[in-house]
Amino acid sequence: MIDIHCHLLPGIDDGAKTIEESVEFCRMAELDGIRTIVATPHMRYDTFPNTAEGIQKAHASLSARLEREEVHVRLILGAEVHLAPDLADRFRSGDLITYGGMGKFLLLELPYQQFPARVEEMVFQFRLLGVTPVLAHPERIAFFLDDSTRLGRLIELGALTQFTASSITGKFGGPIQSFCREMFEKGWVDTIASDAHDLRHRPPILSSAMAVVKEWAGEEAANRVVEGAPRGIIEGKSPDSFVVRRPPDR
Repeated sequence: MIDIHCHLLPGIDDGAKTIEESVEFCRMAELDGIRTIVATPHMRYDTFPNTAEGIQKAHASLSARLEREEVHVRLILGAEVHLAPDLADRFRSGDLITYGGMGKFLLLELPYQQFPARVEEMVFQFRLLGVTPVLAHPERIAFFLDDSTRLGRLIELGALTQFTASSITGKFGGPIQSFCREMFEKGWVDTIASDAHDLRHRPPILSSAMAVVKEWAGEEAANRVVEGAPRGIIEGKSPDSFVVRRPPDR
């Protein structure tokens, strides 16, 4: 399995606090059957103003430590980029971290409660730049929970979706779990990820959610959202080569 959203770089956001904890993140993930993890620390002005250089240094340091500790998990560079008006300009300037630093896919976080201004325009701008936004945890964004057709419009513009494992297993409550199941029925779920922040409450575990997805959508769909599509993202492939979904409702 491949986990494309995980806050395990030490001490730079609200995830792992120390490099020892980061190593334990990876050990736990490896035991769960995860072989590749994308480190996706927050990039947002107000709370976690991480720079590309700082994230790259933290990634390199942890990768070296994992090799010394003989933890057999591949660590990929990434970031969770919060929506802001200047993101396209920052991408052009090289200030944003994309998946694997390849400039093909970017994990985009929207505000949880506020109405996200000009989000459709932002997705369109990135697509013109050759970048596919991957929408982080849309099932926990009020904008989509209030009206799922808003998510459908972003999908039509070319955005991909990343749902959270804990949402699928019900840890964020019944309504959010029901929304996840509805999105699987619509065919709007491209990937699932742990969005892990700690070892207890938000751990780097995918197997439990994968079991639920098998019940909802079958084994082929479960494998696609934890391996096929995530692999396509980290390898920078064309979305057409790995995305399988029905068209959004009109």
